[in-house]
Amino acid sequence: MYPAMEELYQYFVGHPNPRHWPEELQDSPVLGHGQYAFSEGLRLGFLLAVECMGPELLRP
Repeated sequence: MYPAMEELYQYFVGHPNPRHWPEELQDSPVLGHGQYAFSEGLRLGFLLAVECMGPELLRP
């Protein structure tokens, strides 16, 4: 993995933490952490898209 990607991953996702996983995935750490990492990445992508296209979206 690229150093910048590793840094961003550790900052936004970090180490597995069962506190962030849905109840139904508490006993499946790989799936729980995978779903959490995916949702955080998707959230970050949406935030970046809105930040980049915000003025375009608000134009009449």
